[in-house]
Amino acid sequence: MALPPVDHLRLRALVLIETLAQSGSLHQAARRLNTSQPSLTVMLRDFERTMGGALFERSRRGLAPTPMGDYAIQQARLILADLRRVQSEFAAGQQGRNLLRVGVLQLLMLEIVPRALVLLRQSTSAVRIEFEEGAAGDLLARLADGALDMVVGRMLPDFAGNEDLEVSLLLSQSFCIISGAHHPLARRRKLSWLELQATDWLQAPPNTALHGYFVEAFLRQGLTPPQPLYQSASFHTCVTILESSDCLMMVPDEVARHFARHASIRILPVRLEEPSTPFSIVRRRSRADMAGMKAFENAVRQVVDNRPRSGVAGTRRAVGNIGPGPAAVSRARHRTR
Repeated sequence: MALPPVDHLRLRALVLIETLAQSGSLHQAARRLNTSQPSLTVMLRDFERTMGGALFERSRRGLAPTPMGDYAIQQARLILADLRRVQSEFAAGQQGRNLLRVGVLQLLMLEIVPRALVLLRQSTSAVRIEFEEGAAGDLLARLADGALDMVVGRMLPDFAGNEDLEVSLLLSQSFCIISGAHHPLARRRKLSWLELQATDWLQAPPNTALHGYFVEAFLRQGLTPPQPLYQSASFHTCVTILESSDCLMMVPDEVARHFARHASIRILPVRLEEPSTPFSIVRRRSRADMAGMKAFENAVRQVVDNRPRSGVAGTRRAVGNIGPGPAAVSRARHRTR
């Protein structure tokens, strides 16, 4: 039996199944959409007939999506997200300027993305960018739902099965350990993992990839990972704490290079093995390419290609040249007592 033509669909039907997925009830959906329940029932039946199968099934708890319904809901969210974005863009009078919604991990906002924006402004691309920072899983979920256009971060195994997400490698990542310049271990040329295990630590929250690698690094040495004394998701907050405490922190090299410019921060002589999780750019295959999106990605890759290649050792030598003298270290120690 031939299905009704797609142009038979109404945009309101997409809003309906999105609302049903949120509420799980025709009664609640009718209240949210300010219409009657019978009219929504007719609309849902028409939509299911057009799609060629049941999208929801009734239960004691209300309406539950079928496997076909789950897929239809996902696609409806993507379509509506794109339309709402275009509506918002036009309402803001930005018809001649692309709006790009980018999810970014916090550490990439320290240097790589700001430098890319400098290059982007020098180009002829008219693009307006809204950034959203967060954990990799949250950003990827927002991308999959159409709330973001691209993510500059990490691809996680939980999203590997989503065929709409396209991944391209950006850069591999390595880690090092930093401390305040006043820390007793900051003056050492060689450290053991037992000494590191015995000191106080500042770390990222448990739901982050950085915390996972912190645990993995100690387990690789056959040691129980120490319990962090403090936790924070903000690198700026962490560095402030390091400057006034006897804690250590494991951070990506990009973060270490950024904050090691401060005379109060030191990179410790600890060799860490390379992790397996690289940074990537993730986009939706179904999202039409925009000139602004390509220009932004090209600018990010140009910054990555031209970033310092000296590594932690080279950074450590540079920091040693600009470090504070004994008097400054003494004052820093006094502040932490």
